[in-house]
Amino acid sequence: MNIRRLPGFMYHYKFALVLLLSGLFLVVYLLLHWGIMCTNLEAWRHVSTVCSQHRDGSAMGILCEPLCAEKGIHSLACETLHAGKEAVFSAHWEATPLVFKASRTKTLTEQFESLYWVDPTGFRHFPSEENFIVMIKDLVITKLNMTVSQRELERLARLRTYRVETDEARRLLEMENLWPLLQENEYLMTILHEDKDVFPQLIGTCGTFYAVEYVRPIETPTTVLALSDSKPEWAKRLKLAVMIFNLLEELQTNFPEPLHLCDVKINHFGLPLGGQKLKFLDLDAVFPKPIADRIVANGKSCEKHEDCDYFDCRSTCSRNKRCESPVLNNNLQIVCEKIFLGWTLSGTIIIPGLLMSEHTTSTLAVLLRQCANPDGDTTHLPRAAASDSLKIRLHNMLKEMEKEYSVFV
Repeated sequence: MNIRRLPGFMYHYKFALVLLLSGLFLVVYLLLHWGIMCTNLEAWRHVSTVCSQHRDGSAMGILCEPLCAEKGIHSLACETLHAGKEAVFSAHWEATPLVFKASRTKTLTEQFESLYWVDPTGFRHFPSEENFIVMIKDLVITKLNMTVSQRELERLARLRTYRVETDEARRLLEMENLWPLLQENEYLMTILHEDKDVFPQLIGTCGTFYAVEYVRPIETPTTVLALSDSKPEWAKRLKLAVMIFNLLEELQTNFPEPLHLCDVKINHFGLPLGGQKLKFLDLDAVFPKPIADRIVANGKSCEKHEDCDYFDCRSTCSRNKRCESPVLNNNLQIVCEKIFLGWTLSGTIIIPGLLMSEHTTSTLAVLLRQCANPDGDTTHLPRAAASDSLKIRLHNMLKEMEKEYSVFV
């Protein structure tokens, strides 16, 4: 092809055009890679892969048949913003909405402890039932700092509740399917805390995919026009803020150890369809306090405080340039900073948060600033916990305001 035949503009600026197209291609690739953008073709590709594994006998679970054979699971749609996951897509099991998830494939350096060992003849040696239980017990202690009951261990050791595989070959296959799932923080948390009703409920699995109930994420209300909300809209914001407060209190008091939320965004909170109980959706970033402390106080070298942070769980860099202190802030501080107050720059609110509106009283604004930055640090990101006394004052104020504005809902 003679490129001189191209339109004059394209010919004379061919190098700039190549750079532009290359840049666009890179941007689209990164958006897809980071999960900011997706296509439904990805969801069908993942289903095709797991169903192929099911047909060749390497994938099992209660969702395999409806997903692959019965076609009872339909209306697949990709879901964006799933960093750390290979796949996240929604679907319907008959009339029930659900969300499928699967972790990214581990690299050789990230591989978890192998379930079995292979002898020189190629024969795979699996653990006994007793050893498998011990492996699960050790895994839960390492990942969640929890000592679990025998009943919970037996639940984790099976794909189906109260179902015992008696066929040896199928039991070994069940172990193979289970072991990668058990490495997932979200899978473990969902099963071990299924009675708490603060996380989406597990519905079932197929191979290394697991499905949870669909919970509609809270949409981001922070817009340039948010400061001129109507009273009904402000009433809804107040109600949501109180629900978030109540959820934080449950995470603090209703578990063996207080749970830290290390990645807080408004769309990580959600409501089940027709439900009134708020749930937290990003379980990959929820850790018991000892585990969160271990993640940030890891002893690695650092140059600045931010080097010791794990998302929103913040630590400090010591004088000897090591990450040694535990998590210093808490869930309420993060929520006040990132959700209630909004995005700030040099102490000035650039994008208003959930509780910043023309209806925000000066007293509420002061409390929110104190909550978001307890030590008033203007040099670093806030690295202190919101106090219990401030929590009580803020909660009481929000409940009173919610009651006052409830007539507008």
